[in-house]
Amino acid sequence: MAKTYVKDYTNTFLIHGHDYSVTAPARFDSETHELVEDSELDDRAVEIANAMYRQEMSLVSPMDIKKYRAKIGLSQREFAKLLGWSPNTVAMYETGAFPSEANNQLLKALMSDDHLLHNLIKQDQEKHQNRLPKTVIKKINDYFDAESDDVIVEHAPQPKYSALQLANWYRVTNFFDAKNDENIEDLTQMKVVKLLYFAFGRYAATTHGKLFSSPIIAMPYGPVVEEIHTAFNGHRDIISIGLDKQAFDDYNLIQKDNEISGLLNDILKDYGDKTAAGLSKITHQPGSPWSLTVSGVINPSLIAETFVRGTEK
Repeated sequence: MAKTYVKDYTNTFLIHGHDYSVTAPARFDSETHELVEDSELDDRAVEIANAMYRQEMSLVSPMDIKKYRAKIGLSQREFAKLLGWSPNTVAMYETGAFPSEANNQLLKALMSDDHLLHNLIKQDQEKHQNRLPKTVIKKINDYFDAESDDVIVEHAPQPKYSALQLANWYRVTNFFDAKNDENIEDLTQMKVVKLLYFAFGRYAATTHGKLFSSPIIAMPYGPVVEEIHTAFNGHRDIISIGLDKQAFDDYNLIQKDNEISGLLNDILKDYGDKTAAGLSKITHQPGSPWSLTVSGVINPSLIAETFVRGTEK
């Protein structure tokens, strides 16, 4: 088998009459130093060129379409029905095909203003066209109901506990559980922020308030509770570093609160047997608050709306 190596290579791609110079890793033969085929690396270079074309032509990306479709809760077939397209058209756009000018304008208008989506439903109902299935109308109406609700209300009671106090409840609970079962692994920072995220969403969906005041930040590896990230920065295992008196005091305080301890227990029952990586598959799914937030603080109402719909399960 011939030996090869990888180095950056500059190539020019012609896309619909537009030239794009792309520098990206490519594979070369170690003896001849000639360029050899590598489908994975070659496809990446092509996608970079495609992205440059999309940016220049202001075209929506496949991920933009997937996120928007997931946001309003429609399947590819349902989304196609809404727009009067074939299901193949939506599938092609989501796998990299460039939308036509008219379709691109329609997609951009939909993504920027919910009024157009509302008008599509309204016109279908007012004109008695019955073009849209009842399931599609219901899903979009559910989306509007969730969007219109002031899920996180200003006059809601202030959080009773900090995120760190709630994390300490989970830490001490894990400590006691491990004493009784040697197979139970020590709680990690990544897992506890996931548990707190689910607790926050469930609490917001049912009470219209915040479980804790610490912002939840969209980071590359998922939603992160800022206060916990700051407190345990650099520590993966947050049990072996030691539990101080404050951690046990926080546990005892929350344990006396039936509402909050009950919520934390329920989250532990529903998600405790999953790994942090397994929980990430839920928080990273298309249309999730994390996936819809490029960077910075995730809107608490967006989290609440997702749990109202029951999609983060």
